[in-house]
Amino acid sequence: MSSPEEPSDFEFPPGTDPQRRRPRLSFELLGCAWNGHALVGTDAASVGDEDTLVVRDLDHDRRLHRCLRCDAWTMLPVPAHPARPTPAPRDEIVLPDRGRPLKGRYVLRLIALTRAFNVLVLLLLLAGAVAVLADRTALRDDLVANASALQDVFGGQVIGQVQSVLAGGAGPLWLVATGLTVLVVLEATEGVGLWRATRWGEYLTFVMTTLLLVPEILELTSSTSPGTIVGMVINVAVVLYLLISKRLFGLRGGAAAVAAEREHDISWAALARHIPGRSTLDPGAGSRF
Repeated sequence: MSSPEEPSDFEFPPGTDPQRRRPRLSFELLGCAWNGHALVGTDAASVGDEDTLVVRDLDHDRRLHRCLRCDAWTMLPVPAHPARPTPAPRDEIVLPDRGRPLKGRYVLRLIALTRAFNVLVLLLLLAGAVAVLADRTALRDDLVANASALQDVFGGQVIGQVQSVLAGGAGPLWLVATGLTVLVVLEATEGVGLWRATRWGEYLTFVMTTLLLVPEILELTSSTSPGTIVGMVINVAVVLYLLISKRLFGLRGGAAAVAAEREHDISWAALARHIPGRSTLDPGAGSRF
């Protein structure tokens, strides 16, 4: 299947490098475990020598298919009722994410999950604000009746602030509800942008997280609670990751470097680099692959 000669630019497929003493987490294998292999030519009547980069015939009944994501070769039967005469041409095939772009997508989705949690918390707060607006009098009476017990839990200063808000009319509460609604929309938009790995989502996350650092830093001047410290460390890590890894604001080459990185890891040339002796397997100028 391959030449014993190994080209200088050969790269071992995910999880196969014998020189690594410690195994490295392969996001390609995780993606295939979740989504299945990305195979080409499973519906083709025949394959030729020009298709050997991704699919090869073993005999009349069996065929080897290469996963475009993790580079694993899977043996499948030749289709009894093929839908097309040959595998799809290159320009019709959408290559799945792999390499550094795939790793970045997983990190962005992890951040997006934290935004989903923020949206849930904000919605609960918004529901509480709406409930207070619906019946401020009853809530104020309950607060006064249970002031002693609540002060032991939340502190007298917090309870006093809540009482002043309830006694000040509906205006401040409407302002709080409006602010919470805006935050819910921004956090949800941010999460969608991150989940889809969009450039605007990365910029929005950077701006929102940077703005959030301001009150956290101010809070540290008066309180050093573990929750505040952990939250600030996470937000600083997110900001640094977006700046350095995602090259925002032109840092480290900016969007052009991101595009070049994607072309290096997600391309037909990248697939060829994971084939030993690719000089015998690389397609000619007129081949489909």
